[in-house]
Amino acid sequence: MCNSLGNFFRLIIIVATAGALTLSVATALSCELVEYNQSGGVTYGIFFRGFEGTCQSEYYTTDDAVITGARTTLIVSMCAGFIAGVMVLFEWLFCEICCAGVLEGLAFLLAWIAGGASFMFYGSEQCTTEGAECTFYDASGFMTGACILYFACNIFLCL
Repeated sequence: MCNSLGNFFRLIIIVATAGALTLSVATALSCELVEYNQSGGVTYGIFFRGFEGTCQSEYYTTDDAVITGARTTLIVSMCAGFIAGVMVLFEWLFCEICCAGVLEGLAFLLAWIAGGASFMFYGSEQCTTEGAECTFYDASGFMTGACILYFACNIFLCL
């Protein structure tokens, strides 16, 4: 009974990790993290920007350290989530590794914290200049979902 329950939780963790990674990739590829009210229909993602609902295919460059930090934390979150998911899958399919639960928990914690830190985008120059207002948009919901899933994985890992 205990082993089958453990297998069930491992399956939930793997599915949730896959969902979180999908949402994180959707956030990275989206141009709709924030809607910038001063530019008439322009939306910004972490890597791409859009105009009137159409994403531009080229990656936009910026000197804003906050946007660079948001990009970095998103990538760290995806890498940590992937590594944690692979460790759980490996341990589930092949063998239990001593103290692997601690490493998996730390990786999920890093994925959760780094994913949440990607919201520092809202502190960028374009969102904090006088009269500017950036609004929570579609991809922000994706990243919120990914953070919730990483947090849930950490909880299920303890069960």
